[in-house]
Amino acid sequence: MVAQTNRILVIGSVTIDNIVSVAQEAIERISLHNGETSFLLLEQGRKVDADSISSHVGGGAANVAVAMARQGLDVDILALAGEDLNGRKIRQRLIDEGVGTQHFISQPNWQTGNSILIYSHDQNAAILTKRGINSGIGGQLQRVNFADYRLIYVGCLSSHSRACLPQIVEQAKAAGCLVAANPCIGQDEEAIDQFLAVAENIDYLSLNKQETIALLAKTHRRLYTKLPLLGTLGTEVPPLMSSGLHVNDYWLPLNDVMSMICSTGPGCFSLTDGSSGAYLFDGKQLLYCPAAEVEPMGTAGAGDAFASTIVAQLLQGHDSFRALYAATRNAASVVGYMDTQSGLLRCAEIDRQVQANPPMQSISILGNTLLPEDNLAF
Repeated sequence: MVAQTNRILVIGSVTIDNIVSVAQEAIERISLHNGETSFLLLEQGRKVDADSISSHVGGGAANVAVAMARQGLDVDILALAGEDLNGRKIRQRLIDEGVGTQHFISQPNWQTGNSILIYSHDQNAAILTKRGINSGIGGQLQRVNFADYRLIYVGCLSSHSRACLPQIVEQAKAAGCLVAANPCIGQDEEAIDQFLAVAENIDYLSLNKQETIALLAKTHRRLYTKLPLLGTLGTEVPPLMSSGLHVNDYWLPLNDVMSMICSTGPGCFSLTDGSSGAYLFDGKQLLYCPAAEVEPMGTAGAGDAFASTIVAQLLQGHDSFRALYAATRNAASVVGYMDTQSGLLRCAEIDRQVQANPPMQSISILGNTLLPEDNLAF
């Protein structure tokens, strides 16, 4: 039974993001031979002139809460900060955006999370982070009555807070809540194990391509295909439809990927592939939407914008086509700014873009299942 309320609780990290933009000629970059990993090089002892240095409120929980509030949802946040200038700045930003702060907890002896984002070349930031009190979420869960919420959104949990994921999911399910997660598992085997321990109770999961590969490599599951491919309705074949994912020295077709991830539990799963677009399996059909064309200023926060928009749209009763389309557009809008929140779209702008370009014209149907109509997680 789902809780009889429409309110959402977002759990995760908040930070002050100090953003540095450096001209390409002022900093060196090297790339590995596989073309997927590159490094920025700072010369020891050298002073580098920056194009700009600015400070912004960020962190996964703050990004998601603001994104959902701008889409008209009632949102509270469970996050921790110090009782200092940075902590007060974060609190005020959340209040200004209409986010409930009854579970935003601060104390004088706590250190507010801080990050330094360095942008250059392809605008994919290198991030230095001091997690601070973000690692202490577990000690605050007993303060929350989960029955006050319809959905619990678990964002990227920092350090020791990752161990709290099972407790969060257990409390949420005991209260009848839906659970959405964008866990930022990366290559961390412990984080993957913690996710797998509760995956069967997660209603919506969002991962990027690298996280999906890491999860599949850990599970070592080889299941029969559950998603018979129908082919795309459009003329363009999505990248992962032709290539699949390279996992443990073998290639997995996309439908196997979706089946294997959903076999761990989530009834709704999205897979983002950067500028190559995004995929959504909603429990009934597998959809693909290409990324919107945008001049990138910064990639940080795009994943938060995407996942939170999927959830917001589905909770408001919109279909999966609109949810996926709106999510890709919101992520693209965030990429147009260096910080993680300036580009987050409001309801009116999402409605305008949907009317200007109906989602059914942009989205390909890649496959479906024989699951019943009412199988959708939301």
